[in-house]
Amino acid sequence: MADEKKEEGEAKSGPSTMKIVIIAVIASVILSGAMVGGAMMFMGGDDATAAEGGEGEEAEPVEKTLGPPQYHSMDPKFVISFSDQRRARFMQFSLQLMTRDNDVMKMLDAHMPAIRSSLLMLFGSQKYEEMITREGKQKLLREVVKDVNATLAKIAEETGEEPGTVKEAYFDSFVIQ
Repeated sequence: MADEKKEEGEAKSGPSTMKIVIIAVIASVILSGAMVGGAMMFMGGDDATAAEGGEGEEAEPVEKTLGPPQYHSMDPKFVISFSDQRRARFMQFSLQLMTRDNDVMKMLDAHMPAIRSSLLMLFGSQKYEEMITREGKQKLLREVVKDVNATLAKIAEETGEEPGTVKEAYFDSFVIQ
């Protein structure tokens, strides 16, 4: 009789332990799925379905992925004379243009004469008093970016190429005398 009570006790504890194990397994599967889904959402994993037009949504245009910064040297150095001075004054500097697009780098190489010509016109209009200040130099760099991008857009329009943009311009060297 003692053996029968012992077997009945084991039988009663068996199913409740089994229920706990099943609930724990289901909970861990649900939690794992939620973690994977959350990680994919934060890491942009759902962009692939949007690009494929999945789940009844309209496909959004996929933008070019930006690469690392690439620098294009504007060699040889620019030498500019200031015309409205009593004394002869000159400015000599070299530039680097920064982009993140390989196609823009190719356009810069292919169309350098047009770009340099446009920049020479821009540089020829500078005033000595402005160029000796930090603000004047920073303003010139902003104007260089605008001028190069306008020239690239004009070239792209004429040739049917995809227009690209230069993001920044930097001085490598800068001397005024």
